Amino acid sequence: MRFLAVFLLLALSMPAYAAADDIPESIQGKWVGGGQACDTLGAPMVISATTLVYADGRIDDVFFSPEDGADGTVHFRAEGEVSNYEYIAARDLLVYHPEGFGMGSALPMVRCAEPAGAFERRCGWLANPTPGNWWLIDRDRSWTLSSQGDDNPAATAVMDRVPAFDADEFVSTGSYYGHGCACLTVTTDPDEGRVLAIGTSKRLPLATCEADTSLPLPADW
Repeated sequence: MRFLAVFLLLALSMPAYAAADDIPESIQGKWVGGGQACDTLGAPMVISATTLVYADGRIDDVFFSPEDGADGTVHFRAEGEVSNYEYIAARDLLVYHPEGFGMGSALPMVRCAEPAGAFERRCGWLANPTPGNWWLIDRDRSWTLSSQGDDNPAATAVMDRVPAFDADEFVSTGSYYGHGCACLTVTTDPDEGRVLAIGTSKRLPLATCEADTSLPLPADW
């Protein structure tokens, strides 16, 4: 059910926030409350470019609001909630404000280490052609992020980091399916052609992929 929920969130896309509203890659990753272990059951929470997956599996849209920043901090909000998050770059510290900025508790959160393995930057088409199937198609090849029926922790961990797309930058191919353009930092299995983990993501304008002659055309996938 968790994987289905993630899939539906991404397929339906998020509110009309442009790529400039993405959570900065410096903030993306896995976070736990201060004093909590990263391997605790039900932890950590995961922040991607466009979504926050809470430790209990709930998913919320998030967006970057630099105009709220002050004194070296960066703020971002969860859609539809009063709660806000504040990133203090100098300390690589995330602070959760349950009642909103300056209105109650300020709970520190710490970053969890990413899985061992070399991350590399790959940019290209991010495609959801059919139910449960997600690909990253770059200049080298097509990489599988998930396949239909992959309702397992490894696939869910990858899909937690896949950004949603604004409808203006997403080519719909029917119902909930289609493709957009993005950059991901990933670890891969070249033999299987599979993405094993996503570190960070950044949505790009469709025009970026359309102008990149090193990428195959969607008609050729």
